[in-house]
Amino acid sequence: MEAAILDVSGISKCYGAVQALSDVSFRVAPGEVHAILGENGAGKSTTLKIIKGELTPDAGQVSLRGKVVDAAERAIGDIEMVHQELTVFENMSVAENIFAGEMPRKNGRIDFKKMHARAAELLALFGLNVDTREIVSQLTPGQQQIVEILRAVEREPGVLILDEPTSGLNNLEAEVLLDLIKQLRATGQSILYVSHRLQEVLDIADHITVLRDGKFVETLVNRNLDEDALIARMVGRELGNERRGHGGTRGAVALELADLGREGAFDGVSMSLHEGEIVGVFGLEGSGAEELSEAMFGLVPAGRGEMRLFGERVAHPTPTALMRGGMSYLPANRKEAGLYMERSIADNVSAPVLDRLSRRGMVDGRAVEELAHDSVRQFAIRVSGIGDTPQQLSGGNQQKVMVSACLANAPKVIVMNEPTRGVDVGAKAEVHEVVRAEAEAGHAVAIFSSDLPELLRLADRIVVMRSRRMVGEVGAKTMGEEAVMALAAGSA
Repeated sequence: MEAAILDVSGISKCYGAVQALSDVSFRVAPGEVHAILGENGAGKSTTLKIIKGELTPDAGQVSLRGKVVDAAERAIGDIEMVHQELTVFENMSVAENIFAGEMPRKNGRIDFKKMHARAAELLALFGLNVDTREIVSQLTPGQQQIVEILRAVEREPGVLILDEPTSGLNNLEAEVLLDLIKQLRATGQSILYVSHRLQEVLDIADHITVLRDGKFVETLVNRNLDEDALIARMVGRELGNERRGHGGTRGAVALELADLGREGAFDGVSMSLHEGEIVGVFGLEGSGAEELSEAMFGLVPAGRGEMRLFGERVAHPTPTALMRGGMSYLPANRKEAGLYMERSIADNVSAPVLDRLSRRGMVDGRAVEELAHDSVRQFAIRVSGIGDTPQQLSGGNQQKVMVSACLANAPKVIVMNEPTRGVDVGAKAEVHEVVRAEAEAGHAVAIFSSDLPELLRLADRIVVMRSRRMVGEVGAKTMGEEAVMALAAGSA
């Protein structure tokens, strides 16, 4: 058996009375992509922090290249970790970001010529067509992610840890990044990979280690595996998440768009959303789908066309006017637009309906608490109390807080943008059940998602965008990945 470059043996970690990890062991071979899977709370983050040397385990040990190394050695040694949250320097150039902290010098001064030349070599090696002098803030999130990975690669680590590197990327950006990872593996780089996107794990991983409730479940050879096999090991229960649509009855038109357009964003979109149905909206990068979702809730004005809510024309669509009319919106980015990360769960859930919870201009604190407790129970949000803040919660529980806030005003029309981005399979299934329940209650739901399998599981029909226009619709009888992608890519 080939000697492991990384050997994790029997590591355990407690936080007070909470056993975060218990006797976790696995090995990473040279030149392989080794994935770690598990629900939020399974112990993935604690495992990565121990391996990187950011935490010291209560028991067990970590070996590199056959030698046991302590946390201090690992923190400054042969391991580089790219965290889920980007840590690029936005006001610096691409080259400066790649060599941050280790810029080449000549005669005591930074050798800019050498730095830019080497940065260009790295970018060309991995097919990223970007000027090394470009300011990083001008790049797409996917390009920024690649720059951060190249910074780690330039330091020539024995093990490169990638924590949810595609969570904030669109489909095309994710594909470029996955190609980069495959190229790194081909050069002999060992990669420890964490992602909630099971299909990409199946695409790139050589071995997959599954954790559940802080315990080691199994290390699998990635041969003839599928998503169901991984989910069964991750959650230890059947999720029942493969149902298509929700099986409800379609009612009257709740929301209607007629020739809606916005200069440079989308053009001539006409579609309707009925009571009791789930409509998916799908498009590749540049399709105009995300911009359409924002216009549907009045976050940005549409330049032409009209919108009707329950048959009544909305003359000036604004979030306030649409909410009063019975509509709500779930933004795609919970940290930038969806949640008050440092405010309590109670504050977050009640924010959209403070007028309803106020008397004579004063907020009714008891009503706020009742709403928060009801939301925690209804959405199975795992918190120690309603005074917890979102930044204390896992990604899945953050998402459920945002969903509960979205539904707090009992909307009859719901527009959701990437409702399960960056959450684990268990939380995703729970959000899906909430969406189905809303449709079964007779409410109209539109879901904008770059996760096509999600739309295929949830939607009664899928509207497809391409080149900033609506190019077709796929109904239940013909719904399938091939049919949707043919429209989205322009081959139909």
